[in-house]
Amino acid sequence: MAHDAGFQKCGIAKAHVLTEAAADFRNSIDKGYHAEMHFLERDIDGRFSPETLLPDCKSVIVVTYNYLTDAHPKSNRYRMARYTWIQDYHILVKELLQKLADGILKYYPTIKYRITVDSSAISEKRWAMEAGVGCLGKNGLIHNEFGSFFVIGILLLDRFCDNYDPSLPKSDCGSCEICVNSCPVDALSTPFQVDARRCVAYHNTEDKTPNYNELAKEKYLFGCDICQEVCPRNKKKINNPLNISKTSVFLPLENDDLETLSESDFKRYFSDTSILRRKYARFRSLIEAKRQQEHLCRMEPQEIIPYAKKVLSEEAEAVSKLTDYVDDHFVRAVQEIIECKGRVVVTGIGKSAIIGQKIVGTFNSTGTPAVFMHAADAVHGDLGIIQKDDIVVCISKSGNTPEIALLIPFLKANGNFLIAIVGAMDSLLAKEAHCALNCTVTREASPNNLAPTSSAMAQLAIGDALASTLIKMRGFSTEDFAKVHPGGILGRRTRLKVMDLYKLNEVPSVSVEANMQEIILEISGKRLGVTAVVEDDKVVGAITDGDLRRAIQHHQEIMSLKAKDIMTREPKTIHENTLAVDALQMMKNYQITNIFVVSEEGKYLGVIHIHDIIKEGIY
Repeated sequence: MAHDAGFQKCGIAKAHVLTEAAADFRNSIDKGYHAEMHFLERDIDGRFSPETLLPDCKSVIVVTYNYLTDAHPKSNRYRMARYTWIQDYHILVKELLQKLADGILKYYPTIKYRITVDSSAISEKRWAMEAGVGCLGKNGLIHNEFGSFFVIGILLLDRFCDNYDPSLPKSDCGSCEICVNSCPVDALSTPFQVDARRCVAYHNTEDKTPNYNELAKEKYLFGCDICQEVCPRNKKKINNPLNISKTSVFLPLENDDLETLSESDFKRYFSDTSILRRKYARFRSLIEAKRQQEHLCRMEPQEIIPYAKKVLSEEAEAVSKLTDYVDDHFVRAVQEIIECKGRVVVTGIGKSAIIGQKIVGTFNSTGTPAVFMHAADAVHGDLGIIQKDDIVVCISKSGNTPEIALLIPFLKANGNFLIAIVGAMDSLLAKEAHCALNCTVTREASPNNLAPTSSAMAQLAIGDALASTLIKMRGFSTEDFAKVHPGGILGRRTRLKVMDLYKLNEVPSVSVEANMQEIILEISGKRLGVTAVVEDDKVVGAITDGDLRRAIQHHQEIMSLKAKDIMTREPKTIHENTLAVDALQMMKNYQITNIFVVSEEGKYLGVIHIHDIIKEGIY
């Protein structure tokens, strides 16, 4: 009947007082091994006398429920003891014991009984020994021929049973001390007793004021299986269908998943496990403490590139999803800004404020007058920045920050048009804004889902989409851009012309009849490595240092040569009003380092070298 109910082992002991066991337990309490579990100090004798729980108790039925599973958790950083992998055993075993009790009642309707599963003052391990389902191990845990990965349930009856199982010896561990030596905190120094003051399982589950920094050094987040995992009795293969598929939904979670788990997800994943009893705050504190440990924060070199790619992919995906959110609100926002008679005032707080400053910079550099106002400063006097004709763009991930909430009534009273760039469409800001531009992201691309990464990129992308659309609608040209960027590289690229450069150089030139001496003196004297060959103020040829070297190689009477004999005819020329950046591109295309500058009429004016442009930093 017990096996049909789902139990692995079942034994029956005659109810009596376990005097020796009570003495051992009292000795453990006197040594302080119970730590801060002061409830264990109360009614010690009653723990070993079943009649204190069920008057006139005659029999103690002890069952074991095996929780060894063939599953494997994905997380290698945050381990939970195996008993947490199944449904909360307090509930599960109690329900199965009720089935067993109901079966007994069919035969004995008047019988009185009581069920207890780690929830009342009775020594389950000692009664398991009395009932013959196991014996005590040196790590304080009960074990039988199947090992020790099981929980104990007890059913007390007020009726004698026909057969009672003989009690087992206290232990058959012999000289084996593998479990004792495996304990990382030396909690098993006294065989057959566990010193809870040292035990990891006590501190991460029962301790009311745990030292999270110390717990972070240990392998387990909840409970501890180290002494059981090494026990030879737990190495046996168990051919038992009860082992299969007793897996919890949290086992597939990886390290990052556990680190970013919200309170609602915590309840969803651990709803039917023993971990839920420990509350989310304790879980979060343990996670954070372990994350802060240096050995958990390091990454191996081979892990860095894949992780960086993962972050970039997540951010790219977040931005890509914004295309689904661009709607009529975006159209109206653009139209209102185009028609605005005042300025665009951008505001935000935290990282959103930093994004806001960038958007202001983009607006101002592309023809949309804008100013930035920090939301925190606004409610302390800076609201005077906002004029009635201004449009206000408010950036916020949550849309519910106190500073934003204080701004909204003022903006409504002042008659300003409010555009929200917001990540929560059910927020106060989204509901109160005239236009709400949705920049919702599923999660941040950071390990703890807290640092604004994907959300910041989404805000920035929405701002760029606004600015770029406004550029197109305004017909904002390259020349317009140059006017507002006179000092930067972008400005120089659109402003600097050839005429600004050639005037800084000498003007090397020789006639077509010039002799070698004149040519050499002109090239070396003007220090540009080239001279123009000019006729009627027009460039008809070019002579470079290279031309001189080639002439020496191919002519014996070098001094008898004229300019017209060695010059390159029809050299490349460029108009003085040409942009320097275009001159640079021309020199790259023709693989030359100098180019002659001419006027609109084709008159020779001078020469520029490729280094003249490179010095300006516009390449």
